Amino acid sequence: MTKKKKTKKLLLENKIRNGKRVRLKGLVAGLRKDRSYLKHKIQQQTDELKVKNGELRNGAEKQIRSEAQIQIDTALILEKDIEIIKQREELLHVTRVGKLAEFVSSLAHEISQPLTAILSYAQAAQRMLLNREPEIQKILSYIVNDDKRATEVIQRLRSLLKKSAPEIKPLDISTLINETIMLIATDAAVRNSVIKTELDANLPLVRGDKIQLQQVLLNLISNSFDAMENSLDSREILICTSRKDTDTIIIAVKDSGCGIPTQNMPKLFTHFFTSKPDGLGMGLSISRSIVESHGGQLNAENNPDHGVTFYFTIPIDIEDV
Repeated sequence: MTKKKKTKKLLLENKIRNGKRVRLKGLVAGLRKDRSYLKHKIQQQTDELKVKNGELRNGAEKQIRSEAQIQIDTALILEKDIEIIKQREELLHVTRVGKLAEFVSSLAHEISQPLTAILSYAQAAQRMLLNREPEIQKILSYIVNDDKRATEVIQRLRSLLKKSAPEIKPLDISTLINETIMLIATDAAVRNSVIKTELDANLPLVRGDKIQLQQVLLNLISNSFDAMENSLDSREILICTSRKDTDTIIIAVKDSGCGIPTQNMPKLFTHFFTSKPDGLGMGLSISRSIVESHGGQLNAENNPDHGVTFYFTIPIDIEDV
């Protein structure tokens, strides 16, 4: 082969090699470009999937929250319905109690008439047997005294049930307590309970409505009866009075019952709250309202041993100081 032909052959081989190298570079560049594009698309789709996944997660959380809220709302609705039913029953009970009060007031009026007749007959017999038959005179005196006591109880009961505006006037708190105990003495005997008193004899008068303050005492004593109902120990109520400070008298009603659970203390004086199956849940709230309208306070605390003490304050009559 001539030199010229060899040169041409070498040039041709170089062109072929260079062409292959160029094509290879282009192919590599294309692959790199495709790789970058694919990487970008993968990243883009990954981001889109993350967004969609987040949206799905948020939607699921919203759905869960929505279902939970629906359950809460349903429970609240059921709770409200139960509360409405209870309040309706309590209001019906209040209506029945109101009707009963009217009946008792009418009955008290009817009973007072034969009591008056019995008193007249007994006093007439006393006059007819004057200075004679001492044993019969003694029996007649018992009849007269018991008749007068029954009449006083009837009068107090009618006063307690009578609808009237509050009559604020000076009151002897010791006399008020003793008269209230006489009103509830029969109930105390039936329940096998004893009411004791420790009354300060040197207390000044207070200003208040007699019937309303009697209602407070009756409510507190009745609650004590209920609290001691299952007690195996002595069923004793102690009513104390003392001077709290220069302007206030404090009255305490202490029983030996079961006490009040700690969780019930904050709601003890709220309307319609009761721990008794047949309770109305209004006595203590009404009692606190009455005491506060008189310028005092009504509270309760458990005794160190057992039972509970309700105590309320009443301002003294300034004119009596």
